[in-house]
Amino acid sequence: MELDLNVRPMVLIYLSKSASIEDIQYVLYGLEEEKIPFSIEQKEFSTATKAAYVAANTSSLNVGIGYVNNEAALHYKNLAPETPYQSIQRVVTCPPLVLKSFGGNAARLVKGVPFKSIDPMEVKL
Repeated sequence: MELDLNVRPMVLIYLSKSASIEDIQYVLYGLEEEKIPFSIEQKEFSTATKAAYVAANTSSLNVGIGYVNNEAALHYKNLAPETPYQSIQRVVTCPPLVLKSFGGNAARLVKGVPFKSIDPMEVKL
């Protein structure tokens, strides 16, 4: 196997073509806070879970996020395709700190450190 030094390690984020990047801005803040690079691409998928799974399998860090139909999913390459690590329904009405923790958890999955809670009742405001 040949090592490609031109591949930059990053978490891939796949958004549906009708999705707005502004909807997941706080997810991006969570990744940035943990200092993990990411790349955003717009592609068509039927579910966020499928988008996240393909992103994880394409990412050099084996972690992907999908955002489709107001749902976000966080996936890892070695998980079953239908079983994301975490998912959030109704992203546009979700508290910003929950979204930020979700993005931070994607970074923490890369780092191999414990996750932050994304339960809105446990997040400190």
